[in-house]
Amino acid sequence: MKKLSLLVLMAVTPCASFSAAVYDKGGTSFDAFGSIDAVLMNDHASRDISAFNGKNNNDNALLTRVKLGIAGRTKVNDSLSAIGYSMWDMPTGNHGIDKIKARAQYVGLDACQYGILTFGRGDTAFYTVAGTTDVFNQLDQKVNDYYTLGSEKPSQFMYSVSSLGWDVRLSVQTATSDVDSKNVDIHNGAAFSVATRTNSGFGFSYGINYTDFQYENDLTKVSYFAENINVMHNNSNTDDLGFAYMLRPSWKIDKGIALTYGNMYEGLYAALVGTVTKYDGFTNRLYSYEALLSYTFDIGITLCSYYGIKRFNGANIISNAVLSASYQIAPTFKIYTEASFDVNSKPERYYSHEQIRNIALGENKILIGAQYSY
Repeated sequence: MKKLSLLVLMAVTPCASFSAAVYDKGGTSFDAFGSIDAVLMNDHASRDISAFNGKNNNDNALLTRVKLGIAGRTKVNDSLSAIGYSMWDMPTGNHGIDKIKARAQYVGLDACQYGILTFGRGDTAFYTVAGTTDVFNQLDQKVNDYYTLGSEKPSQFMYSVSSLGWDVRLSVQTATSDVDSKNVDIHNGAAFSVATRTNSGFGFSYGINYTDFQYENDLTKVSYFAENINVMHNNSNTDDLGFAYMLRPSWKIDKGIALTYGNMYEGLYAALVGTVTKYDGFTNRLYSYEALLSYTFDIGITLCSYYGIKRFNGANIISNAVLSASYQIAPTFKIYTEASFDVNSKPERYYSHEQIRNIALGENKILIGAQYSY
């Protein structure tokens, strides 16, 4: 879960709710913020969470996760401010990440009613749709293929503007290599979204995301897609790079819509999301459907239920029901539990046995954690 779910919100209010004001003088402000989590989880959950996927044993474990962020804003004039934002996952050892991992990092200009323009690493415009169900502390769901190469993308421009009850976003992806450390190179890409919200609390958003891949005649550049390509073509050698390279996807397109009601952590919140993904050269499209219902009580308890499926060639390759509960004991401290249950999925119809094992597809996952935010 992101502290702030939309890039525009991070730009307008470029720090977490309990950030520390490091400097605020002469029209320039600078803030630091972050969180520390300690999480007890079963082995299946640890394999599913990217921050802990260095863990290679089959035991339950208590693991830690640390995020650190900084944000700055300088007033240029009454209608223009310069902004900067950066967030990292910090090294923790103990089967966590071993080096600093960048999340969102950008600089830009906030021109108030004329919109916000940023340059760097962050969510694409399509996150307006996909992010409506991004509410869990650790068990981020993978049914939406948008997240396949990570949520935040490097090397992009983003423009967003809100007016007359509408929010419009456009992001442009420039060339980048080894996206999300998956040996995938992107030649270019673009995303667009439009969203609106009624006075009664109902919201609607539509988005489209295009990604153009490049391989430069290098067989290893298809390795991320190779296992899926070989499985869908019934090739028993799922590591066959030569076969996969001949059928490699040159591009992908995500399209999606989201319907919402309310705001997360403010009483009732509900979301419905549907997306379709087409890879050039794949035998079938990928479809995902998500439903989420959450309620936050005045005493700080939040209860949430979720169901999501990802379909390929007529089969539910992922089918998860998730239940979560959290208690905000103090403004900066909460405890939470999350459990994900497989509902008769058939991951072998799209994923290799190694992929299924590595991220524990088709398995039940459970965790309990505590978080301190600053």
